[in-house]
Amino acid sequence: MGGAASRLAAPIKHRRVERELDNKVAEALRERAKARKKTFRSVNSITMRLPRFKDGLKDIRDVFALYDTDSNGTIDNEELRSCLSKLEVRMSEKEADDVHRYCDVDSRKGIQFQEFVVLICLMYLLFGPNVTRRVSEFESDKLNYIFDELIDAFLFFNRDGDGKVTRKDVTQRMNEESDRERTPTHITTQLFKEMDLNKNGKVNLKEFLFSMIRWAGLEPEEGDESNDTSL
Repeated sequence: MGGAASRLAAPIKHRRVERELDNKVAEALRERAKARKKTFRSVNSITMRLPRFKDGLKDIRDVFALYDTDSNGTIDNEELRSCLSKLEVRMSEKEADDVHRYCDVDSRKGIQFQEFVVLICLMYLLFGPNVTRRVSEFESDKLNYIFDELIDAFLFFNRDGDGKVTRKDVTQRMNEESDRERTPTHITTQLFKEMDLNKNGKVNLKEFLFSMIRWAGLEPEEGDESNDTSL
């Protein structure tokens, strides 16, 4: 009985942690939306930036390899704590464990390369531009620019600033470019389904970033046949 209760409590705890981090991200997004001008005015303008996103983020591979000390393709809790310490992100061990679980999008018990990019982008949003300077002093300006655009792309869809994108949001944004030609429903539905990774009907920034990175073709190994660059 006790074992069953423990197994039941774990998912509840994880959902609570997810909500708490989502709330922190949403607060940061609201502040950002107040302070910045809109970067994107159409879905097409976001699509056109995908190659730039890929080019700007691929240098993070070396950083990922640096913290993947056992070279197994994932960053575990201990490796993540080392990374956060190097980035001078002040967190308790519990907070670091929560961030690790939050950014482990596919729940494979380790942060893979694409998830690591999401992690760095979220740290940039929450803790400011010093994070990227500690990632790469020489590439920090480029990373700031790319992260700013990725976050602004999310805000293009999430105009009410609550940190969640719905299927209705996606449909509205995709049909704003033309009053005459509406995007077919099956296309907007498929796009949303690809972003809604946990299938709860809402897309948070973490899910959106992970999807954008996949669509840009940023893979651990160049030339991976699983690349999906459609948007």
